[in-house]
Amino acid sequence: MSNPLRDRAVIVGVGHSPCSRDLGKSPMRLTLETVLEALDDAGLKPSEVDGVAAMGGAPEPGPWAMAESLGGDGIHWYGGALGGGVGPSVVANAALAVASGLCHTAVAYRTMMAPRPGDSTYNFMAREGPTGVAAFTAPYGLGVFMQYFASWYQRKRRVFGVTDEQMGAYVVAMRDNASRNPHAALNKPITMDEYLASRFVCEPLRRFDCDLPVDVCGAVVVTTPERAKNLKKKPVFVGGVSTGTGPRPDMIFWDDYDRSSAHWANEIIWNNAGLGPKDMDFGMIYDGFAPLTLYNLEEYGFVPRGEAGRYFGDGGHLATGSFPLNPHGGNNSEGRSHAIGHVCEAVLQLRGEAGARQLKKADATFINGGAITLAGALVLHN
Repeated sequence: MSNPLRDRAVIVGVGHSPCSRDLGKSPMRLTLETVLEALDDAGLKPSEVDGVAAMGGAPEPGPWAMAESLGGDGIHWYGGALGGGVGPSVVANAALAVASGLCHTAVAYRTMMAPRPGDSTYNFMAREGPTGVAAFTAPYGLGVFMQYFASWYQRKRRVFGVTDEQMGAYVVAMRDNASRNPHAALNKPITMDEYLASRFVCEPLRRFDCDLPVDVCGAVVVTTPERAKNLKKKPVFVGGVSTGTGPRPDMIFWDDYDRSSAHWANEIIWNNAGLGPKDMDFGMIYDGFAPLTLYNLEEYGFVPRGEAGRYFGDGGHLATGSFPLNPHGGNNSEGRSHAIGHVCEAVLQLRGEAGARQLKKADATFINGGAITLAGALVLHN
């Protein structure tokens, strides 16, 4: 069954800031500069934008603020995050708007700011009066995301025998990939011994398994294939999008710790795109925590269930492997961007503009975002 979105929207411009613990810029300045970089990459003027997609939660400037800052005559469409996965999902939101005729040229972006002294990001213990499930877990010290996820990762290890060395093989490779990425915050290669010696944040989750909070913005420009014919860069087609979550979106009371929300996003992404996992040349797999890749690889159909650890141990994720992953280093090494960095890298790879990171074959890719209870996915191709 043909999907009405398929190949009716294209990415024609990309912008990406450096990743740093402190870029010395306000969220608005950082975001506007990156959006303008993406528009310049596409050969478009700010006044030609009539759609904006963003998460739009503090500190990121929302669609209204961006529309005003671009200085046009107004926009036809604006939207927040679509479903899960944030980075891929705001791009999906823009693609859906363009494909459906709500606007003809949209910018989609995600801005993240590293916590400053005194901030309590992701720490439910620091909030006044935690509510819902947190009201029953925070008083006992279960208050940050890595603590929630650690039990999931422990389950994966016990059921399928994932080892430290297998997970380390992924992290070590990402640091090596990031050494060729000028935007990456963690661009110094590490050894397996250094990975294994890294302290536990919440056992079995190690420090090197966790992405680094940074100041960063990534942005893309989405338009129609017809409009793209007159622009300066090769268009990248949006073949399909999907989002998903389970019947009870809570990390504690989720029904099955062996199955994440990617299960539901996977149910429609390949039919929407008219392609399958075997058609993808490389994967941009979300890794806010490195072990999330175990779930994503298996649930989107790239490796059989229970085989993701072995895939890492055999080097399948390397540039020379059976299915290369995250040539930019992923969130794990580039820096926390909620996978908008994955989207930017995917576009560069598909356009053949990734420099020293360029893969030999890059005609189609899969991108996902989201962690455990929320999922979003994109298929992009030439």
